[in-house]
Amino acid sequence: MAIPLHGQEVTTIPANGMKLESQLLQLPQTPSATQTEKTLIPAKAGIDDNAGEAAADVIGEGDQLLITVFGQPDLTADVTIGESGVITLPLVGTVEVKGRTATEIAATFAKKLEQGQYIKNPRVSIKVIQQLSRTFSVLGEVLRPGRYPLQGQISILEALGLAGGVSQKAEKNLRILRREPGKPASELQEYASIKLELDASKLAPELAQKIQANDVLFVPQLKNFYVYGEVRRPGIYPMEEDLNVMRVLSIGGGITDRGSVRRIIIHRKTESGELREISAGITDKVMPGDVVFINERIF
Repeated sequence: MAIPLHGQEVTTIPANGMKLESQLLQLPQTPSATQTEKTLIPAKAGIDDNAGEAAADVIGEGDQLLITVFGQPDLTADVTIGESGVITLPLVGTVEVKGRTATEIAATFAKKLEQGQYIKNPRVSIKVIQQLSRTFSVLGEVLRPGRYPLQGQISILEALGLAGGVSQKAEKNLRILRREPGKPASELQEYASIKLELDASKLAPELAQKIQANDVLFVPQLKNFYVYGEVRRPGIYPMEEDLNVMRVLSIGGGITDRGSVRRIIIHRKTESGELREISAGITDKVMPGDVVFINERIF
């Protein structure tokens, strides 16, 4: 019976790589995916003791495999999986690989080599050089935005850690984009929106859920408003929920002796890009991007 060997690059994520008690702005700089070679020795018919783990790493379109047969350098093959999910291997011809694990592909190649009486007791090793079919992306206001390999199961919080955590300009909200079953990877829909609280005791439990292949985690930029004119601390400030003019005046340090609460104007940009001037009272709502101007008293 042929005993195929399977060597695979595996990304390891330390269990303590993300400290929940740290603020999200201070997420530890988790090292970029460290790959270590892991050899699996499957039992009969290519089944191994780590089947549960290997099943999460099925091969798909765009993945690159380095296939070697010990003692037979002429049989080495460096292949990239195409849309058809079929590859051509030395001596044995075409083999369907899409949706199968590297262990299963190694077992199939070894079996075909032995059945064809090319090699007796062949030992096959497969190393996953690049696995583009199982990736996720972290975009927006994070320190290291980009696409990352999805090896095994990774939580949303761990994914943010791989991206270096959120930046100072991040909004307290995380959007998860996910494709619907049967749709192309490029067609993403918003799957969920999760609150990003900086207080460790208030971390949303949803951050512990596992991400899926092709998920996109998007952290929007923090929205701001502006206040100037006759206030004591004019400037730019981050948006708050249910913000009104009275709260804006408080954030701006209050009106100066020359200011008037009856002469407040909000400059607001419309969806068409036009700038509107709105005469406002202290109970009027303030929107993201608004410029609140406090005029001087008339007399």
